[in-house]
Amino acid sequence: MKKIILTLMLAVVSLSSFAQFGGGQFQMPKPEEMATRRADQVKEQVKDAGQLTDEQYKKVYDLYLKQSKDMQAKMSEGGGMGGFNMEEMQKQQEATNKALKEILSEEQFKAYQKAQEEMMKRFQQGGGFGG
Repeated sequence: MKKIILTLMLAVVSLSSFAQFGGGQFQMPKPEEMATRRADQVKEQVKDAGQLTDEQYKKVYDLYLKQSKDMQAKMSEGGGMGGFNMEEMQKQQEATNKALKEILSEEQFKAYQKAQEEMMKRFQQGGGFGG
């Protein structure tokens, strides 16, 4: 049960990280910007378990770029974040984790998971998702 809640919360983080608010108006960052931001985050999270190779970084970037483009298309069709439900978010997070497990080494993936769990702990304690 705890893993399901963690997965759902991480999915919400993933989705909410796509949205930026500026000047009281909803703004969607470019998919390339989101992919870079998220790939850089993974790179930082796994650095103690070994730096990402250029090939790994590109695969992580490509994974998040596809997700960002899919997200943007879905938001355009569905009129914003309301088009998402928890089941879809959980499936997306599971797919992301499966893809990252194939891209990262075993040690890197463990470091990524640990960083995600620590982020969730901070969030649950009221500290937000920041590092």
